[in-house]
Amino acid sequence: MNAIKLLRRQNQKRVLPVLLMAVALTGLIACEAPLDLTQVERELKLPLHRFDQLKAAASSQKQAVAVGDFGTVLISEDRGESWRRIELPTQSSLISVTACGDGRFAAIDTVRNVWLSDQQGDHWQSNQLPTQESPMAIECDPMGRLWVTASFSTLIHSDENKQNWQEISQQEDMQFTTIQWFDREHAVVTGEFGSLYFTSDSGANWERGNDIPNEFYPMAAWFRNQNEGWVAGLSGTILYTQDHGETWNKQASVSKAPIYNLVPHGDRLYAAGDSGTLLRLNGDRWERVPETPRLFSYLITALPQGDDRLLVMGGRGTISPIALTSEGGVQ
Repeated sequence: MNAIKLLRRQNQKRVLPVLLMAVALTGLIACEAPLDLTQVERELKLPLHRFDQLKAAASSQKQAVAVGDFGTVLISEDRGESWRRIELPTQSSLISVTACGDGRFAAIDTVRNVWLSDQQGDHWQSNQLPTQESPMAIECDPMGRLWVTASFSTLIHSDENKQNWQEISQQEDMQFTTIQWFDREHAVVTGEFGSLYFTSDSGANWERGNDIPNEFYPMAAWFRNQNEGWVAGLSGTILYTQDHGETWNKQASVSKAPIYNLVPHGDRLYAAGDSGTLLRLNGDRWERVPETPRLFSYLITALPQGDDRLLVMGGRGTISPIALTSEGGVQ
């Protein structure tokens, strides 16, 4: 009998906590308030969302355009004071955008579509690139042609009407990451393994220059002219040349964060990167911009806004104006 009583007591000890938990859960369910989606609805009505991941931006004399994941396009006609939102019919990321001389913008997505806007930016049409290579960047040249850098050392370009695409490949397994045009005849391309290419005949032929040392992977590049330029990479390294890429020198920097873009602004040069990094070149050294607010997202680019302001952009819906001092400059 003592053994039976002991078993009963043990069973009661096991059952009681279960019953108490069930009662507690029932009380929680009964007291749960109706789901309030007011904040969500208010967020979705805004042109800029906190979950936006912006990837690139460009500006013309009349407009600024930023693009990002899930076909997001943001347009401003007042120097970034206000924005309107367009969502293109694609789930892919828009990874690069360029402003053309005719007032239109062109963007490239990860599934080889080129999106071309009208002059107001309200309507965008897509064209599938005739290639199997992965696109990296898009640029409009002074003649109105679109150029796309891609994998397998490939350049894809349109005619002046932004149609009739042609593909040029150097037949090497490397990505071309950036392209910059200086005038109608001259341009520079940077790529994987430190590759550097120049053209002097409007892109009909491309000549390989000296490779950037140590198979450097340029995430960003900006050339002041055909001889003088900078490239930046994942480890925060920024290299400088003043002899057409024949030699490169590493410049001192206070940051090791990956650099995603180099942005000229007047006589100054800025670098935007991971973890809210914004640097400026002062002499031959890169230092932090003290005006930059503390940001936890990456910064992908910046747009000059007048003489004394930058509009930085990046992850978590970041579009932030930064007032600049006159200190520092490109020497």
